Amino acid sequence: MKLKNILVLAAAAAAVIAIPAAMAQPQPAPQGAAAQKTSEAKAQTEAERKAKRRAAAAADKAKAEKSGKLGKAAEEEEELR
Repeated sequence: MKLKNILVLAAAAAAVIAIPAAMAQPQPAPQGAAAQKTSEAKAQTEAERKAKRRAAAAADKAKAEKSGKLGKAAEEEEELR
């Protein structure tokens, strides 16, 4: 009887360990059209973030120029570009 209890507990422990390990396996990478759509969406969001960042920088620069706070360092940096 004692050996049977030990075997049942060992089987239960193995199941407890195996279930999360099986669920944690990585999902297969999308292929074909799905992969292309994913990469296009990622590129689109990156482009949008860049555009927003550049627009914000341009707005800040315009605001600084308008208020006369744009210093020589910023003007020199602009000349280097």
